[in-house]
Amino acid sequence: MKFVFYNDFQPGLLKGSQVIDIKDLLKDIDAPTPQLLLEDVITTFEELKPSLEKALDESEGIPLQSVRLRPPVPKPGLLLCCIGGYKEGEGKMNPLDFFLKGWTSIIGPGDTIVLPPAQAKIFNHEAELGVIIGKKTKNVSRDEAMDSVFGYTTFNDISARGVPDTRGFWPQKSFDTFGPMGPVLVTKDEIPDPHSLDIKLRVNGMIRQNYNTDDMSYDIPEKISFLSDICTLSPGDFIACGTNHHGLGPLQDGDVVIIEIERIGRMTVNIKDPLKRTWNVEENIRP
Repeated sequence: MKFVFYNDFQPGLLKGSQVIDIKDLLKDIDAPTPQLLLEDVITTFEELKPSLEKALDESEGIPLQSVRLRPPVPKPGLLLCCIGGYKEGEGKMNPLDFFLKGWTSIIGPGDTIVLPPAQAKIFNHEAELGVIIGKKTKNVSRDEAMDSVFGYTTFNDISARGVPDTRGFWPQKSFDTFGPMGPVLVTKDEIPDPHSLDIKLRVNGMIRQNYNTDDMSYDIPEKISFLSDICTLSPGDFIACGTNHHGLGPLQDGDVVIIEIERIGRMTVNIKDPLKRTWNVEENIRP
C-alpha cells in the first residue's frame, strides 16, 4: 500500500493517479496529530489491512493532481541519518555512524527549500532511501531486524557545507526545509528487495545522482541492529540510509529538484535563496 497525507494532512491511499480518502476508516483512532495517527496506523496495521484493501478495491478516489501531498512521516520521534553509507563503486567501508537531524526540517512534495543566510561554502542535495520503523525495537539482531521495518519513502538530506563556528552534522543539516520527504510511504510488502532500487536526482532536468541501493556499505538490517543497540526505536521513527556522493552539486535560487526512487515514486521541490547566491555548477559537481 501507498499511504499519503494530503491537503490538511488528511490520510489517504494512493491508487494509480487517484487518492482514496481513508479518514472514515480511521475514525476510531484518537490521535491529535498526523504523526500520532500514522503511528497508530502502523501499530494496528494488520487489523486495519482488510478494510484498507477493500477501500482500494471499491472506493472512488480524487485526482492526485487536485490535491496537495504532504510529507508522509511529518514528525518522527527520531530522524536518524546515516553518515556516508555507500561504497560509491570504490569499496568504501567507513565505520557505521549516524547523526540526528531536526524533524522541523521536514517538508513535502511541491514545497520549497529556503536557503538560510548562514555563510555556508555551498548547499548540497543528497538523495536517499528512507526507512520507517514499524515496531518497538531494542537490541535486535541483524537476522531479525527487517521485521522492524514498516515501509519506505524518499528523502533528500539537504546540507549546508562549512557553516562557520559550528561542529558536527546537526547544524549544517537541520535548517528548516532541509528534509524533503515523500511523495508516499510504501509498505515493505510492495518492495521485496530494498537493496536493489535505482535512485535518481535531477536538478533543472539534468541528472546528478544516479545509483542503486545495492552499493550500500552496510545494509538496512545492519543499520537497524546498530541503532537499536544505542537507542530504542519506535513505530514511526525514520532512518535515512545515506547517499552515494558522486554527482552531488550546488543548490541555487530558482532550481527545481526531482528525486525518484524505483517502486516508490518521484517528488519535486523548489529552491529559494533570498540572498541569490551562485556557484559554478560545473566546478562544484562531485565526480
